[in-house]
Amino acid sequence: MSQMQNHPGEPAAWSFSEWTRGNNTAEYWRAATAIVLEYRINGDAAEIGLALHDRAVALGYAHIIMDSLSRQGDRTATIVFPLTERVTKEQYARLASVLMEELGQYRAASGNMAFTHLIHVDHLCDQLFVPGAVIAPKAKINETEKAYQNMDPRRFEAGGPAAAVHLVAPILTSHDGLFEWTPNASEIAQMDANALLASIGVDLTANGQLLSE
Repeated sequence: MSQMQNHPGEPAAWSFSEWTRGNNTAEYWRAATAIVLEYRINGDAAEIGLALHDRAVALGYAHIIMDSLSRQGDRTATIVFPLTERVTKEQYARLASVLMEELGQYRAASGNMAFTHLIHVDHLCDQLFVPGAVIAPKAKINETEKAYQNMDPRRFEAGGPAAAVHLVAPILTSHDGLFEWTPNASEIAQMDANALLASIGVDLTANGQLLSE
C-alpha cells in the first residue's frame, strides 16, 4: 500500500521477496517469504479467484487472494501463500511447482514459478486474507519429496487440460439405414485380416463373395 501512495495513479509492482538493492533481477535477490502464483483471467475475474480460494481452503493453507495486473495491464488473479521462514531459489522453485500441482488451476501466468516474478496492483485491486495453516517450507518439501516426480507444472500455463483421445469403434449401417450395429471383436479381427491380405494383393473373393461372408 505504501508503494501505491508513493506513486499515485500508477500500477505498482509487488514482491514478497527480499532484494539487496531494490532491483528485481536475479543477482540482487536474497530470499522469499511467500510463494506468489498469478493466473490470467478469461471472462469473470471472480470465477478464477474463487476456484483458487476454494482449493486453498480445501488444502487448509493460509492464503491471500488478490486482484492483480499483468505487465501488459491485463487483469489477473493472484494467490499468495505465506511461509514460516525464508526460502532459497531452489526451495522456491520446488514449492511453487508443488503448489501449482495441488491447486490444479490452468491459465497460469508465464514465468509464474520464477523467484523474481512480480505482480502488479493498482487502486482497483482488492485483497482478501484467509487464515489457515502457514506452510513450513522444509516440511512441505520433505512431505512431497517423492510426489510429482514426472510433473510438468508449466502445462498449467495452457488454457485447460489437453483433450483426451477417444477411440470409438465405427458404426456399420445397412444401405437403407434401418439397422446399425458396432462390430464385435471377432468381426473386427476378420475385417483387419481382410484388409491386410488385400494390401498385399491376395484375392479375398470366392465366387464374388468375401471369404468372411
